[in-house]
Amino acid sequence: MPKFSLLLCVALCLAAFLSYGQQAVKGRVLEDKTRVGLAGIHVQNLNTKQSAVSDNKGKFIIKASLNDLLLFKGFAYQNDTLLITKLNDFEVFLLPQQHMLNGVEVKTMEGPSLIFLDPYFHGQTTAYQTDRAGNFKGGVAFRLWYWKKDERRKQRQEQMLRNEETKTQIAKVFSTANVSNYIPLRGTELEAFVRRYTPAVNIYRANDFVLVNYLNNCYKKFMQLHPSQRQILPDSGVFKQ
Repeated sequence: MPKFSLLLCVALCLAAFLSYGQQAVKGRVLEDKTRVGLAGIHVQNLNTKQSAVSDNKGKFIIKASLNDLLLFKGFAYQNDTLLITKLNDFEVFLLPQQHMLNGVEVKTMEGPSLIFLDPYFHGQTTAYQTDRAGNFKGGVAFRLWYWKKDERRKQRQEQMLRNEETKTQIAKVFSTANVSNYIPLRGTELEAFVRRYTPAVNIYRANDFVLVNYLNNCYKKFMQLHPSQRQILPDSGVFKQ
């Protein structure tokens, strides 16, 4: 009996030691370069075998201690590991794998409501001015609702600013340089595709918007056009339905 009590005491002390220093750490999984939040990424603590799954914005919470090793796995993304050296909030960037879909080479992404996060525009009162391509053009834009007494006018102003920020995000995601990473079009056909299928703000913001699915569906429609039509550059660059 004394030996059993001693073993039980040792086991309890060991469990307490292993749990000591563990705390819930917050992280976010993003796609490399685009900073799109990735949903459904499995996060596992290889030291404790605890696991978590990222939400539709790529966020997750998992218990960890210093020097624990986390494994990140997700459909269509390369696995990655991270050594915990600080218990602060952190970001992890995953690289998409390349797959073949109906003979078309695409980089696949998964997750509802993919949101392109711009590090320069996220609700500040003052923001740097950019052109439609997202390049800085000098100067700053002041958001004047602080001096507006009319609440309805303030709401309209906020909505206009949100729309402009979203349009800037769309211009970056649907640039010919970025779209060419997902579909095998080049030259005039690529430019025509981008002009024809760049989505409107309401489509881009929809909860069921998934970039790779949207591009694949549009690519199939585009390839059904006569070759001569695929060379025509549409006047409008906003796809509304």
